Amino acid sequence: MNESPPLERLLDPAQCLEPTEFIDSDSASVEALAQRVQGEGPPIQKAIRLFEHVRDEIQYEFRAKLTNDEYRASRVLADEKGFCVQKAVLLCALLRAARIPSALVLCDLKDYTLPTRIVQAMGTDTMFHHGLNAIHLNGRWLLADASLSPDVVERKRYRRVDFNGEDDALFPKTTLAGAAHAEVIRFHGMYVDLPFSQMMGAFMAAYAQADLAALAELGYRF
Repeated sequence: MNESPPLERLLDPAQCLEPTEFIDSDSASVEALAQRVQGEGPPIQKAIRLFEHVRDEIQYEFRAKLTNDEYRASRVLADEKGFCVQKAVLLCALLRAARIPSALVLCDLKDYTLPTRIVQAMGTDTMFHHGLNAIHLNGRWLLADASLSPDVVERKRYRRVDFNGEDDALFPKTTLAGAAHAEVIRFHGMYVDLPFSQMMGAFMAAYAQADLAALAELGYRF
């Protein structure tokens, strides 16, 4: 597997502190959770706690959603579950509520662990417009992927993604068994808010040949 391609990390942190349409960091539920989870200490420690909360307490759901309301941070928090983009939106909102600059990052991720039946139904082993976060700490943008909840990590025998506030935290290259896991093949960019129309257009184009009936039987729905 190759190294991840570079991502231009050029967003002004000051742009990444305020609420937006999807990152509703000013909603009462998001503010309350951020206040409860962030605790005391420097921004790095607060960011780690918020990352771990979204990773561990918001269940990963292998199911893309179609309506924009389902991608709003407060809705994801209320549902207590979501797929990668939804979890990234929620973490972004919690970080902003804690006054830590955060942005969304979209990339194409090749997943070598997808079961053959899912690859056949999807027509690809690439997850297009996979969502994660950019977090600004100590003058640098760091990448952090809080997608996978503990139940998925344990069941699939993945290596857990840990964020230390000093380094990027992306999917490990290999599983616990040493098999290939995942790699980023393309970054689309960093975003102040979720580019919903761009993402949905990419989903529909990338999965135009997908067997939707087969995916539905497997629990994956568009």
